[in-house]
Amino acid sequence: MIPIVNYNELWRLLQQRQGGRSKDWDKRAASFHQATSRSSAEIEEQIDALNLLPTDTVLDMGAGTGRFAVPMARRVSHVTALDPSTGMLAYLEEGMAQAGLSNYSVVRKRWEDVVVGQDIPVHDVVFASNSLGFEDLATELEKINAAARRAVHILWFAGETRHPMDAELLCRLGRDREARFSPDYLYIVNILHAMGIYADVSIKKVLSRRIYDTVDDAVVWMLERDDFSSEEVVILRTYLAETMEPKDDGRFADYRTGWRAHIWWEKEDVDG
Repeated sequence: MIPIVNYNELWRLLQQRQGGRSKDWDKRAASFHQATSRSSAEIEEQIDALNLLPTDTVLDMGAGTGRFAVPMARRVSHVTALDPSTGMLAYLEEGMAQAGLSNYSVVRKRWEDVVVGQDIPVHDVVFASNSLGFEDLATELEKINAAARRAVHILWFAGETRHPMDAELLCRLGRDREARFSPDYLYIVNILHAMGIYADVSIKKVLSRRIYDTVDDAVVWMLERDDFSSEEVVILRTYLAETMEPKDDGRFADYRTGWRAHIWWEKEDVDG
């Protein structure tokens, strides 16, 4: 069956509009680790949904600072953490050491450059959380499927954008909401469908919390993920100072509501 809509081409165009993958993750590593390292309960809940087995080998594709890789290593036989950023992986290895874990390996490569069977072996499970920023998604999904022996699990977002900006902040900045649109989980599901992979999907409303030592740290987080003029930075800082929740320890919590999509398929359903 020839698809009416070429979702892979639409994905490619939207990725190009957003500047592709030209992000300096080494530069972002410190702020990312600080903001996301204190959400263990939410992470454990997401890992529960993967139905991992104690004997599983897991490839964490785009492992970053290890917020999933470290707790997964406590549950499975071995975790391979794949990420191109030395800065991000330094935090991952520090987390593994603090947890007393040695059942992991690190591969410092971009997924696009990985040769399955040469750079990495086939794993029981491939896991990818918000790490599908490829232009040719269909090609990379085929490789992800080939790298998994038992199952593939993908976490992505549902809705207009992965990092939704509050309507009030958009209003203060004078920004057009539609201009922030980026491809959500439906693109992934439709690309998989065209490949003959009919994935399961679960959508859940989530309240994410990021913790910052100072208001300026929160501003840095936002500046690393969006473009702001000098005038907009002043507006942004004022907004964050007004809306973030002060904690008893002097830090600040920023809460965001969004929708998380869990996309997964069992290999026996595809290959059988």
